[in-house]
Amino acid sequence: MSQTQTVAADLLFAIRKHEGRPALADDGHELTYGQLGSFAEQFTAHLSQPQVVGIFGAPGIAMAASATACVIHGRPFVHLDPAMPQMVLHNIISELQVTLVIMCQPANAGHLPGDCSTLDALAVLDGIADAPSAALRAGTVAPDDPIYLVATSGTTGRPKCIPVTQDAAYLSYDWRDAFTPYGPGFRVGIYIFAIWEMFRPLRMGAELWFPDPGTLMAPRGLADFLIRHDIDEMLFTPSFYDSFLTAIDRATAAALPLSRVVLNGEVVSDELIAASLDKVSGAALWNLYSICETHDVCMSRLSAPSGGGLVSVGVPMDHLRAVILDEADAPAPTGTPGQLHFEGPRMLGPGYVNRPEETRLRFRNLTIEGRNARLYDTGDQAWLDDDGALHIVGRIAHMLKLRGFSIQTRELTDTMQTRLAFSQAAPWVAEAGRRGKALIFYFAADAAQARINADRWGLQFGTNRIPAALAAELRDVLPSYCVPAYLVQMQAIPLHPVSGKADLRSLPPVTEDAVLGAAAEDAVIAAAALAMGCAPEQIDPALSFHDQGGDSLMCVTLMLELEKTYRRPVDFELAMNVPLHRLDQLLTQQADAPAPTDGFDRPGILLTGATGFLGGHVLARAARDLPMGQVVYCLVRDKRRGARDRLDDVARAHGVASDRYVMVPGTLDAPRFGLEDAAHDALAASVGAVVHCAAMVNMAIGRDDMLDWSARGIDTVLAFCRAAGADLRFTSSSAVFPDRGGPWPEAQAELWDGCTGYGAAKIAAEAAITASRIPSAIVRLPSLYDLDAPNPQDIYEIILAASLRADTFPKDLQFPMTDVTAAAAFLLGEIAGPDAPIYNLIADARVTPSCQNMPPAAEWLKAVDLPPGIARVIKEFPDTLLADAAFAADDAQAIWTRMSNTAFDAICDAPTLMARRRATYHSDPALT
Repeated sequence: MSQTQTVAADLLFAIRKHEGRPALADDGHELTYGQLGSFAEQFTAHLSQPQVVGIFGAPGIAMAASATACVIHGRPFVHLDPAMPQMVLHNIISELQVTLVIMCQPANAGHLPGDCSTLDALAVLDGIADAPSAALRAGTVAPDDPIYLVATSGTTGRPKCIPVTQDAAYLSYDWRDAFTPYGPGFRVGIYIFAIWEMFRPLRMGAELWFPDPGTLMAPRGLADFLIRHDIDEMLFTPSFYDSFLTAIDRATAAALPLSRVVLNGEVVSDELIAASLDKVSGAALWNLYSICETHDVCMSRLSAPSGGGLVSVGVPMDHLRAVILDEADAPAPTGTPGQLHFEGPRMLGPGYVNRPEETRLRFRNLTIEGRNARLYDTGDQAWLDDDGALHIVGRIAHMLKLRGFSIQTRELTDTMQTRLAFSQAAPWVAEAGRRGKALIFYFAADAAQARINADRWGLQFGTNRIPAALAAELRDVLPSYCVPAYLVQMQAIPLHPVSGKADLRSLPPVTEDAVLGAAAEDAVIAAAALAMGCAPEQIDPALSFHDQGGDSLMCVTLMLELEKTYRRPVDFELAMNVPLHRLDQLLTQQADAPAPTDGFDRPGILLTGATGFLGGHVLARAARDLPMGQVVYCLVRDKRRGARDRLDDVARAHGVASDRYVMVPGTLDAPRFGLEDAAHDALAASVGAVVHCAAMVNMAIGRDDMLDWSARGIDTVLAFCRAAGADLRFTSSSAVFPDRGGPWPEAQAELWDGCTGYGAAKIAAEAAITASRIPSAIVRLPSLYDLDAPNPQDIYEIILAASLRADTFPKDLQFPMTDVTAAAAFLLGEIAGPDAPIYNLIADARVTPSCQNMPPAAEWLKAVDLPPGIARVIKEFPDTLLADAAFAADDAQAIWTRMSNTAFDAICDAPTLMARRRATYHSDPALT
């Protein structure tokens, strides 16, 4: 490949030729080609080293500009989608050894590893010039260098990373120009396949237009976007295009300016072709067949329904040869379906990064008709007609397609094997009643395995909706589209009588229509049940649509149903992420007012973390002990579930009357809690003490992220204490010291080797409080227990539950715990002083379970069922199970003696705690 035959050279030519023309745009911003060149120029120094660059952010101007800069400088990149689970993102970064991430939007705490260097693309956009200050030069690349990498579904939490070569991208773009030409003024709307689609138009001076995520998945909003911005082309998956056409009326469809619609990712039905030609008759309809491993393959114009046959996807491009093989790996005759492979040295990439076995299976070296050939196995069944055009029949067993997403069946089976008991499995995508296409996990289980599945998940033989608890576990490690909707437990997987392989066509169909039941009274629940194809009683009103398995395409159906019922537009993010009972409140205008109606005019204390485990107990104790007329002001962030709902639920659970607390809708990491000045000043005038219980406890979060979040929160709290003249009671942690050794003093802690981000954040907060000279108290706490209501988020409660269920404990397990009611009482006592005294509220007693079966930790981990994150923490910090550290507690004991008639040792009643937990878990129905 010559230097002039690269995508980078084409992009630089477009930047120079179309300097003043728009290149990237959305509803509120625009970037010209000259500014795009200036943006790329700002990254020259940062992209000088050979490395894979991460680009974090949803599709938009910043992401597109960042990707373009990487291509121009010859640096391969990987898109880090914020919608991916945290574990998947961390695995991608580790797999590709990414050390530099370009941030196109802020990341949630822990979303990315803390040891990556970052560049702020938004800040660069704010300061770019109208053109590069000097001549940009394309980075030197070889034909087989990657231009970018695609991270596939991550069916086991470890995605396959696929390099797309410079040569394949260039040849693909050049080939497709003959079918879908672009030029200045031509406007392309960008769908979710942004990386795949955007460089081709940019090479030719066209404009890329980015709808925001909510607009993109809302058919009526998207139609308005296309009309308002006069968009010429849009790529869709057939499933979404079908929903889009169904949702808009004929008048809206007729007003669409689209001259070209490209369908990609699934087989196109005759019904969809007919609907498009009828409703959007001015748009040429194209069927594109493409694969990450080979880039674009072929495309065909759909000018009429096929009449019931399979729609052709066209003749493969010149640099790819379709090879159809039968089950014996022999070429299939023309017109005979078989397993679709492609041959083409310039288009096939090198395989999967660090996955030699998977590369060997999919990039096959075979002898075909007497010659050696390297073929890529697509995972599709297809046949070739007499003209050489491809007709795709569907997926085969080792890879499935669902709404345009690829699902690796072997990896999904491996993931399910850790949670289900079975001997064989056959994941499959098929119609499932009113739900439409769904991922179904068929598996064979003998009697013993069936008992295990019944005890653990309540499964029966035959069709089961996936249990909510299992779905929640899977969504922690898998994208939502990889979580099966149905589990079908069978005695045996049917086998093909000739090949002996699983006979997928003989798998029993899933039809839930007959058992859906009557519609629920709640309109939101009924709409969610319809969208997910399940019975209303299987929908949990306390969870969001996303959290119980709803994906973006299902959410479109949910939105349309809600809009019909409530007769008002429904926002995509709202429908997807708000708990369903809350969604009903919002749509019927019964939601929280933006500020509390009580006002901030009564004296009292300010409590952070009131909806947490400790905070709820502090709220209850303060409501009991504060003089009448005083209240507890509770700072609560309005997250996915309404702040008032969460606070009221906690108050009711602890028996706190509504007149004893006032909600403060704000956030710790915003100056003045994000309150208006008048509200902040009124609150400061009423508060005499602050109890700061809020904390971020996530061992997966990098130290830098944890320190940053904690520092911003402490700064905000200290500033409020100064304004209010209030003292501060801060809940620190025993994590400021190692789990072993001691006795650790009631004095300032210093960083130590192996300190977690959580511990480091607490150490930094303690130092900031001490330096502030504000009257304060620092109270160090271990894990906290409530005899009657375990904290489901506490690591030791999780360890106890898993151990008791499996009737096995790790050898020498011990750890400190303190009664949460004692901690709440202590925090509200007379403990603050001008020199910020430090108290270790930790008794000498340790929780030390006894059991006949106590193997070493490594064996115990294999025997119990732990969340992956907790298991990883234990592997990385084995002392977690042997936390025998001693703590000096003289000052804490002296204060306790003044405020309580019970002995200090009583703050840890380990024997009663273990007896309660044994009674709780051994009465579980799964164990009887």
